Amino acid sequence: MSKKVDTRKKDIRKFVIVISCLLIAGILLLCFYFISGNKRVMTYKESSDIDYKVMLKDNEFYEDNYLDKDKGYIASIIDSILITNYNYKVDFSEDVDYDYSYKVVAEIDVKDQKNDNNIYHFSEVLSEKKNSKDRGDIDITISDLSVNFPKYNNIISKFKNIYELNNINSSLNVNLYVTINNINGRDVSKFNDKKVASLIVPLTLNTVSIDTSKNINVDNNVVELDGGNYIIWVLFLGLLLIIIGAVYAVCLVVYLRKSRTAQMIYDKEIKNIMNNYNGYIQRISDSYDIGTSQVLKIESFNDILEIRDTLKQPILMLENDKKDGTFFIIPATNNIIYTYALRVVDIKAKMDGKEVPTYNITEIIASDFKKNKKFTDKYIKEQITMTTAMPKVDESNVIKGSKDKDNKLYDQLEKTSSFDFSSLRKETKKAKKKNK
Repeated sequence: MSKKVDTRKKDIRKFVIVISCLLIAGILLLCFYFISGNKRVMTYKESSDIDYKVMLKDNEFYEDNYLDKDKGYIASIIDSILITNYNYKVDFSEDVDYDYSYKVVAEIDVKDQKNDNNIYHFSEVLSEKKNSKDRGDIDITISDLSVNFPKYNNIISKFKNIYELNNINSSLNVNLYVTINNINGRDVSKFNDKKVASLIVPLTLNTVSIDTSKNINVDNNVVELDGGNYIIWVLFLGLLLIIIGAVYAVCLVVYLRKSRTAQMIYDKEIKNIMNNYNGYIQRISDSYDIGTSQVLKIESFNDILEIRDTLKQPILMLENDKKDGTFFIIPATNNIIYTYALRVVDIKAKMDGKEVPTYNITEIIASDFKKNKKFTDKYIKEQITMTTAMPKVDESNVIKGSKDKDNKLYDQLEKTSSFDFSSLRKETKKAKKKNK
């Protein structure tokens, strides 16, 4: 293998590796973009907390006017429940813009003890904030919010007495609802009126305990968002990599065409012929004695195949020692030899845009071959494979017949160095019809 051919193969291998990597990476990015549906997820931490005091009416037993959280309380001496700190936090994994609102709602629920069906519901808003814009994490803090417990307790006591309801459960729920209208311009339905904290107080009981266990404390929540700039860049990057890969592919095609040599094309053509038509071809290693036969040059290998099918003769293949020229020969019974030459010199002339040289196969008489040292095996092979022009045609060997002096086919072969074999067949048929 020549150095030039070896370098060419290495360059092609590099091209293929780069093109493959670019196309695979681009396709994977596009698949990610379309599978994700132009969406992505963002993680966030969420927590809420309630701190409160139970304010007491004047009484003779408690010195202080309030009790701290997480105790038992006598319902009749509760003046109000003071929420000292109502807090809700969201820590996003990235910096985002959002619109939000919140409200604190006092809700009364009366339920049947047997099946827990809701019998009565009442609610009122204690505090709210609407349509606020912010950036970064969410931190909502409400301080010193007073809940009128006796008011709600009296409502349910009256409701219970009027309708003589004994088998019921009733409670006051002070709930914090948060709505995030959008994050980075995208509507987020999971944050619509989301209950993030609750303070629950039983009603119509002599003693009560306040429950705040419904508060939230989650570390790995996720929210689905539009891709935004990040996901759009995935699309653009994927398309860019594919375009670059396509450009490299075009460059590879151009490089293959410019870097190939006539010898490479010759070797490939010989390989294709042998792979496809090996059964029709017989290699010969010795010289071929042309004798007095008339030699007709055929312009393509397909025409040689047609002649082979018509004459039922084998195709003889003779290649020169340099492996840069091959003759395919079909000897006919009427002293005609059909030849097709495949040579590096012809291929190079076509590549350079030059006129393809014709070949001249010298008639070699068998006796001269025996007597003259000039006509060695090597010389004969070179004459057959490397020389080029159409010889003058002996009128006695013309296909049409030796007696017809008005012979257009003869004139064609006499005056030209090459001819179209299909035209030759047409002229031969016309000549035969005319003779008849």
